Amino acid sequence: MYETRNYMLYREKALRLEPAEAAGSGEYFQQLGMKIGNNVFTGLDRASPAALHKSDLLHNIYLGLFKHMMEWVEGFLKKHKRQQAFDDAGKEIPPYPRFRVPKKAYREITQGQGPEMRNLSRSISAILASALRNPNSSQYQDFKSTLKWVSALVDFTPMAQYRSHTPDTLSYMES
Repeated sequence: MYETRNYMLYREKALRLEPAEAAGSGEYFQQLGMKIGNNVFTGLDRASPAALHKSDLLHNIYLGLFKHMMEWVEGFLKKHKRQQAFDDAGKEIPPYPRFRVPKKAYREITQGQGPEMRNLSRSISAILASALRNPNSSQYQDFKSTLKWVSALVDFTPMAQYRSHTPDTLSYMES
């Protein structure tokens, strides 16, 4: 766990610099991994960037990205006539810890809420792989790319929950 940055200390240090020192101060702050400059929070004594509202995983990932992904996946499955295989595979998943077996097929769910999307994130790779098995030669590359894309989003989700990141975790998330 990384320490929370003390932005007030950095601000005080930047304000105390003489004009001649200010030119070289960029190096000090750059070593800390910071860009010094004025932004919307400059001058707000009681606003700390570290304490500001952070968007939550539920709305951004599960109800944002996953919902969008599932709209795309549904269209993809329809195009390749694999919707029924997807629904059947989803119904066949046995229960395991922290996973609720869905009572309905994905297409039968009228309103996908957070718990359903979170549950889907835990099983989508296996369900989709099952639904896309045995492709013909013209479908092979599309199916492979789709599984890779969906797996990348599934891998991204737990990393988005990290409280702090290193250059390695950020690089992994970007790729």
